[in-house]
Amino acid sequence: MRSLRNLFIGLLLLSLVLLLGWWYGQRSLKTNIETDADVLLEQYRDVAKLVTNEGDFLEIYKYEDYWGVDISPLRKKALIRAKARALVGFDLDQIDVEIREADRMFILSALPSPQILALEINLDYYDLESGTFNSFQAADMNRMESDIRQDLRKKVMESDLLRKADERADLFFKTLRTLGERSGWEIRYRDQLHLKDLP
Repeated sequence: MRSLRNLFIGLLLLSLVLLLGWWYGQRSLKTNIETDADVLLEQYRDVAKLVTNEGDFLEIYKYEDYWGVDISPLRKKALIRAKARALVGFDLDQIDVEIREADRMFILSALPSPQILALEINLDYYDLESGTFNSFQAADMNRMESDIRQDLRKKVMESDLLRKADERADLFFKTLRTLGERSGWEIRYRDQLHLKDLP
């Protein structure tokens, strides 16, 4: 009986030594990571955009997901800091320009409304923790990033940036009109509230 117990203890110790050796070997192996990227120019286009305002936003996004009972093996959670820079202004390609050389007049119509021209978002992941039976998948990461983008876009729309861009546009178009008048040309606006309508 005693030899059977000694054999069992010996096998247990041997298994423990092998397990520790395997674990140490896994930790000491260097991970080789190879990456490859090809940048291709798909298309380009000429644009005329006027950026009038820029705003910086910061959001802390908390995500928790658990199955049935909120215990560690069934829960995954993330804390994400999102820094965003919004560029607000006007797409000048939308403006229709009619030139009346005989009257020395530019007639502008379809003046654009202010819009978000670009929204750059940088995400920093903090406390990204998967449960044993509930781990993060690519779809979860994509959904979180999409939610953050939508929320930040909404925050930009609710901010004063669009109103301030409208004020800056008035200044821009008044300056444009003054420059035109100095050159002997008149600039008139057909269909917007900015300045005056044509007779």
